[in-house]
Amino acid sequence: MSSTKSMPIYKKFVQEGIIKYKLHEFMERISEKAGFHGVEISSTPIRDIITVYVESPGVMIGRGGRTSKRISDILREELGIQNPYIQAKKVDKPFLSTRIVASYIARRIAKGERYKRVAYSALGRVMAEGAKGVEIRLSGKFGSQRAREERFREGVIYRCGQDYIENVEYAVKHVLMPQGMIGVRVRIVKPSVRGPDAVVIKEDEIERIREKIRSEIESLSESEVVKIPEELEGKLEVVSKVKEDESEQAR
Repeated sequence: MSSTKSMPIYKKFVQEGIIKYKLHEFMERISEKAGFHGVEISSTPIRDIITVYVESPGVMIGRGGRTSKRISDILREELGIQNPYIQAKKVDKPFLSTRIVASYIARRIAKGERYKRVAYSALGRVMAEGAKGVEIRLSGKFGSQRAREERFREGVIYRCGQDYIENVEYAVKHVLMPQGMIGVRVRIVKPSVRGPDAVVIKEDEIERIREKIRSEIESLSESEVVKIPEELEGKLEVVSKVKEDESEQAR
């Protein structure tokens, strides 16, 4: 970043961390209607490229790029980024992003929609995107004097351990209503996550074992091969025929 290039190295790290935090906070606030997912900043000798990942890039850029120009002016004045370049990228599956889902719920509740309807709508859309699990928690006053918490959950949600740390994405959003603040918490387990209880069948390993058994059978001499007596063979044929008849009757 331009403002930190001439600083000592230790001050540079601290200052860059502060700028990134303020940038994330500012972009989340300014791009709330666009469906904010995240922001990245990369510095080049010419300019600082700020990439914003949103649900609706058109809302972020504005007509003729007016919104992005206004954002660039604010970043230049408040954060000291000398030559910022704003680019917006669309999130492929927005309802797999906890931030977008939390913002979606908060916006609809702020418009006066019933919280249960909004929560179940978000729940269905997240699972339709292929998520392994989703949990939505809404806490606050819902038309009564006493605050309470409502939970909406579907699929698998990990609660503790390494699976929770690595596989569960978490986001929080707050919406101010006339009766008070309502908190929105969203947890999502992505489709790519494979749980510890998942069974994986290794077809190549099975085929390798089959080939090994075949080769062992072929290598046996005729004296080593166990021959079934003729009487037993007849009985086996009768049993197999009875089983076939039973299966046909069952069909």
